[in-house]
Amino acid sequence: MSTLAAPIATGRTPDTVRAALRRARAALAFGAAAAVALAAMVLFVTTTSDGKFQHTGDYFLTANGIAYLLALLVLLPTLRTLQQRRDGRLGQAGIALTGLGCAALLVVFVHGLAAATESSLGPTYVLGSLATIVGVALFAAGSWRAGLLPRWLLPVWVLAWAIGSMLPILAPGPLLLAAVYLTMAVLLPRRLAA
Repeated sequence: MSTLAAPIATGRTPDTVRAALRRARAALAFGAAAAVALAAMVLFVTTTSDGKFQHTGDYFLTANGIAYLLALLVLLPTLRTLQQRRDGRLGQAGIALTGLGCAALLVVFVHGLAAATESSLGPTYVLGSLATIVGVALFAAGSWRAGLLPRWLLPVWVLAWAIGSMLPILAPGPLLLAAVYLTMAVLLPRRLAA
């Protein structure tokens, strides 16, 4: 029985699965675009390293962080729906911790845009970033059991999120994350139809 047919037995319609798949693919495309934009900004855009914004790139970089987070906030619950919650408590904990981290980071980014300053609000930026990394790792661990995404992709996703999201070490980090997102977008429909 295909995964698209399986939801009928659990009371879900194939239309519900298709809608969740569309949301997941949209979040993945949006996240990949934000990752490519981040890589381009890291390489080509002049930004302020600390203090008041002095360049237009400062606003774009900060706004791009919001796009990153929104994609992740849509993606995780949608994947959980597609996995029929088989990711268990690890998936649930991953979503909760990621949500807390994203909320903290959204406060930092909105404050940065409103005040035109690169302020991390004390340790909020670092703690929020670490919370999203640990949250994605927990979700990936739960997804390992669910079996919807290929197992080889899950640790790559965690690594890509760690080095390509809120703590971009090098410009290739966001490009790796974009590649992971695009791979997920291609594989999800195939895995659901299998």
